[in-house]
Amino acid sequence: MSATKRLIPGTFSKVPGGYTQPINEQTTLFIPDMCAASFDADTGEIHGYAPDYEALEAAKTPAVHAEAPGEYSYCYEMQQAPTGCDFSADLSYYGKHYFLRPLRDDLPRLHGRGITYDEQRNTYTVTRRAYDKLKGQYRISFETCLD
Repeated sequence: MSATKRLIPGTFSKVPGGYTQPINEQTTLFIPDMCAASFDADTGEIHGYAPDYEALEAAKTPAVHAEAPGEYSYCYEMQQAPTGCDFSADLSYYGKHYFLRPLRDDLPRLHGRGITYDEQRNTYTVTRRAYDKLKGQYRISFETCLD
């Protein structure tokens, strides 16, 4: 993982195993040695490591453009979200239904058996069977988790 160096505000002093900065009489901020990129003992400035988010995003696989109806699954940590999709889907905790969010305003309202619309959240609750039918009609992006 690529990282950049950034200044951590405050004046620190070296202690065994790291660096400390007193906040008040009960609280002290501690930074371990492994988290410090550099330390200037004269000024007490410390630079730490921060993730280089631009490099991480550039390293991801490019986005797939959805042209045909179906489910386009992707892993957020490794790929960019597909473009051109009509809905975004999330599986419920117990796996009995899906939550669909429209990604465009010009989509027709879904209706039918197994489909419920929540106006406050602008989401649909869809059973697994209805979801299988909707995959044949719409382009749906589905985010998976990297475990």
